[in-house]
Amino acid sequence: MVSLEERNFFPSLERNVTPTPSGSQVVSYSSDLGDGGPIVVLIHGYPQSAFIWRHIVPILQPKFSLFIPELPGYGISSHPTVSKDYSKRAIGGAILDALYSAWPTIQEVDYRRAVILAGHDRGARISHRLAVDRDYYDAERGLNIVATILLDIVPTKVQWDLFGQSPSIATGYFHWPLLANVELATHMILSMGGGNWAKLALRLAGTNEKAKARIEEHGAVDVYAGLFNKAETIRGSCEDYKAAAGVDYDQQVEDMKAGRKIDVPTLVMYSAMGIGSKSDVPGAWKEWVAEGTVLEAVAVEDGYGHYLPEEAYDIVSEKMLELLAKYV
Repeated sequence: MVSLEERNFFPSLERNVTPTPSGSQVVSYSSDLGDGGPIVVLIHGYPQSAFIWRHIVPILQPKFSLFIPELPGYGISSHPTVSKDYSKRAIGGAILDALYSAWPTIQEVDYRRAVILAGHDRGARISHRLAVDRDYYDAERGLNIVATILLDIVPTKVQWDLFGQSPSIATGYFHWPLLANVELATHMILSMGGGNWAKLALRLAGTNEKAKARIEEHGAVDVYAGLFNKAETIRGSCEDYKAAAGVDYDQQVEDMKAGRKIDVPTLVMYSAMGIGSKSDVPGAWKEWVAEGTVLEAVAVEDGYGHYLPEEAYDIVSEKMLELLAKYV
């Protein structure tokens, strides 16, 4: 029987295992249309795996080349054992290193490949970081980040700052400060069972019964729970949150001081009943996207919750295709 760590969650895609300078072996799933068109990178969040994109991949695959990584430290891609750096910049860099290595045509002389970043939750935070840093990856790797799609987040600094403004936000997102305390959180989650914790984290799902059923389709909850039954997954994912409370926050403070903002077309989609009920999501992103840059913020209504790539995959994929059509 194939283990979760070895399973190809997308049989129509190629499964890659790519060493990176960070020390992480990045597992990814890819398909290349061979037309030189843009590569759509889909990055998952917490407490899940790339399997969260299972509804959207069949919709995008006929039209776009895809690269779907497993986040280092989340149970399938290994930890960054050399750099030991879990910042969004470092993990995002490892993902793009893996893309560069797994896609031989990218390395051709004078070849610049358009990349569109789409991320959910922690993956959206990585996409945000890479979009701000895009000139570096263009110069170093010939990866031309041309657009980004951010699902159900506000910028990391904004989220942390909101905790001091509202007790309901602080309690609703209690896991942020908890998980940032790596040793304590790892011990506590192991005590209750990592799989049980992963299922508890799905409390952020919406009230829409159809949405809940979509999360559970294809045994996905058992996949996520199975990965979180490993101590190394709990620790790796906690390191992610620790970075968000430290270096990620500090880098965004410096971004704002220096006026570094996203300067590529940006689509933000968010749960109206979730984060949309607690903060001004469109207003928050206006401060982080350069003036004159296209920014579209879309509230997803009807009781859909945090896990938009599963719960509202039809709505999400439709809006994604609208943006992506500009790059065909």
